Amino acid sequence: MVEIFKNDTVGTATDLGTLAFAGNPSPDVVSSINFWEFDDVNGAGTGDPLDYYRFDPYQLASIRMDFTASTVGDYANYVLVFPIQGVARIEGDTLGVWTGGEHATSEFVGVGTSIIQGIFEAQNNAFPNIDTSAATWSRDDFPDSEAIWYLTGETVIFGVTGYEFTGSTAQIEANGNLPGEVDYRISVTPHVGDVPTVVLPEDTPDADNSPYEIYRFFNTLTGSHFFTASTFERDAIITNSPTITYEGNVFDSNATEANGGAAVYRFYNTITYTHFYTASAEEAESIRSNLPHMNDEGIAYYAHTTADSGGTPLYRFYNTYNFTHFFTASEAERDNIISTLGHYNYEGIAYYVDLA
Repeated sequence: MVEIFKNDTVGTATDLGTLAFAGNPSPDVVSSINFWEFDDVNGAGTGDPLDYYRFDPYQLASIRMDFTASTVGDYANYVLVFPIQGVARIEGDTLGVWTGGEHATSEFVGVGTSIIQGIFEAQNNAFPNIDTSAATWSRDDFPDSEAIWYLTGETVIFGVTGYEFTGSTAQIEANGNLPGEVDYRISVTPHVGDVPTVVLPEDTPDADNSPYEIYRFFNTLTGSHFFTASTFERDAIITNSPTITYEGNVFDSNATEANGGAAVYRFYNTITYTHFYTASAEEAESIRSNLPHMNDEGIAYYAHTTADSGGTPLYRFYNTYNFTHFFTASEAERDNIISTLGHYNYEGIAYYVDLA
């Protein structure tokens, strides 16, 4: 396998991005890091002896590290995954041994295990600041070996090494009993139970019994806003999406289908990872017909489309920098955007809502 990254030193560690809790669709922040045959290593011979990776944890106290090796037939594989920085304690496997075919009982299992145990102990001793008292190694753990890494809050840097004996005993002996490169799979996910303490909004009876209270969020990664009338969706985002900031109940809507309100349709843009809202049935149909990257998510709530409803105008802007739309019922916010943000194109009144 051709080496994909020149990542054989800590200084050239492959940057895997930022690891955060699930619920954020942006490609810049991932809820898991998972790669298969991402690279290969040979820690006991020629070639690439070590691979290094790094990622930034976002509000994580610990992560789960799963890893395995990829081979079929007759094989004895060894993979060691060890932290360099950003980890205070390990509980579980840092080393995995997998065997198959005739090597489930061959001499190479014993030879390889002896070598890899030495590497395992040397790595544990090399980083005395990391508590490895609960670090272990396992054999033939399928599908993966796994461990919990407790983090310090710094950027996490970790290394991968290993090797494999593959082929029949006769083939390995003909090759001078030298191990070869091993392909591996790594999966890094936030550890269950690490959700930071959150305080959910306290729902109080609405003064005018509006059927819809609209909640606004700001996505710090996409630079766009998200609106929802669902308290379940609101609370799920607050709990699970630390990079999306809750901005409160920004407006209500007293409109319903029964009192002549128009449906506000919600679309998800799979290119920009943002949402768009419209109360125009014609615009909604045009999007469905002409923009296949816009997923129709149905009716978000109802609103009035004329001023005689007694409602408050909801103003619409188009952000020419990130190709998204912004909505506000605040005249002061509208005027500030027009005065100070030249890359926002004012598109007029989208529809009418009610003050929260």
